[in-house]
Amino acid sequence: MGRKDEIKAMAEMLIKNNEGQAYFNLGDCSRIIGCGVNTVAREFHNAGILVKRVGPSKRVSAYDLAAYMSLGRVAPID
Repeated sequence: MGRKDEIKAMAEMLIKNNEGQAYFNLGDCSRIIGCGVNTVAREFHNAGILVKRVGPSKRVSAYDLAAYMSLGRVAPID
């Protein structure tokens, strides 16, 4: 499975597990990736992940969230 296929499958699973929701606010992203809510924005900025403003909220697509989650992964024995 290539990286794009893996990201697509992960994004589809995120959408399925969140009742069809395709965009997530930073609080949801924090819960999903297990990162503190105060560090999510900095992590996304460093990874080049863009957000979409919806009123006062900033949202991240499931695909971008899945892409972030797949960055920097290494074999368990490394």
